[in-house]
Amino acid sequence: MLKRVLAVLAVLCILIPASVGARSLVNVSLGFGASYLAPDDVEFSQGLSNPDNWHFHGEISARLAFIQAQALVFPMECPSGNQGILLVGMGSLSLPMAGSLLSLEVGGGIGLTYIPSNSEQTRPSYILAGGESKDVSSMTFGEALYRSPIYLQAGVATELGPIALRLRYFMSTHTALEDVFGEKGFWSIFNVDSGALSLVLSLKMF
Repeated sequence: MLKRVLAVLAVLCILIPASVGARSLVNVSLGFGASYLAPDDVEFSQGLSNPDNWHFHGEISARLAFIQAQALVFPMECPSGNQGILLVGMGSLSLPMAGSLLSLEVGGGIGLTYIPSNSEQTRPSYILAGGESKDVSSMTFGEALYRSPIYLQAGVATELGPIALRLRYFMSTHTALEDVFGEKGFWSIFNVDSGALSLVLSLKMF
């Protein structure tokens, strides 16, 4: 009798947390995040108070079971002084480790930087992998994506009702899709240029 009671209690200890932390099959959410990128010559903690080291962005994410798609928009200032937009499309795996309480997220995507025309002397342009600037009229949008840098991410997420919190490490690389399918090959995507620690707060839409 005692063994049966202990067995029932053991099953309940497993099922109750799993049911409490169970996450939905489909999730679409809007989020706002801040990414901290420390300069190479500054220690991690010393650069936290400098607003120039922080980059804010908005994002929308959609998840079906373990597959997740994300679109991130970073307003940014380019070396020329013009204001631009970095658009990043990501595909990732969202692997639950404790229901909705903790999930592991890993993935990658393409980041395209667009610089609009700010004056009569400045024409709209793309910033491609390696920092190369190309006039928008000189290539199609698809060609620009093919030559834009690959981005990687790894992090953890937690969902508390309609609110989700994500902590991730966001990395830009020196590699574009044309490099992956060219001489450099697949492993060149791990040629990381810089990395930023990112914290994102998301609100579930449905």
